[in-house]
Amino acid sequence: MRNILYASDLEQGSRVVLRAALEQAAISNGKIFFLHVSDQFHRGNDDSFVGFKLKKAHDAHLESLKEELRTYMKQRIYNFVSEELDNAEFNEDSIDVVVRFGDPAKKIVDTVKDIQASMIVMGDRRVNALSRMFLGSTAQKVIHNTTVPVLIVPISNTVSKTNRREKNGV
Repeated sequence: MRNILYASDLEQGSRVVLRAALEQAAISNGKIFFLHVSDQFHRGNDDSFVGFKLKKAHDAHLESLKEELRTYMKQRIYNFVSEELDNAEFNEDSIDVVVRFGDPAKKIVDTVKDIQASMIVMGDRRVNALSRMFLGSTAQKVIHNTTVPVLIVPISNTVSKTNRREKNGV
């Protein structure tokens, strides 16, 4: 069984990327690790978090936020499956939800190592080469910093072709 890391920003158009991840999992009888990386959320080194009680409260809040995101993502996956897949095509145990905080490219690469993924599936929203050259992209950073194959699904070209019912991505 292969572990496939599906990295998602949960935005519109990302359902097509989940479909690609599910296809890869079906081909290899693999398991999908659905990763969402949220903006950095940490206590930093400021003086307000010197006390143990504040640190403990902050850590508890962070864990609560992670659990809220996991629950939200699981519901989105369930909605996707019920709307677009036959039940026979999906085993609920074949997807694990992972939530991390920090720089998306770095966390994706770190998660590959943590779960021993053999492949990354992710979308790319960049419209043209000029925007990539000046701004870079998470997909490019991941490609240059990982040792496993990366399947990039161009979201900008597929959003108009996706199901019109889609209000949010998966």
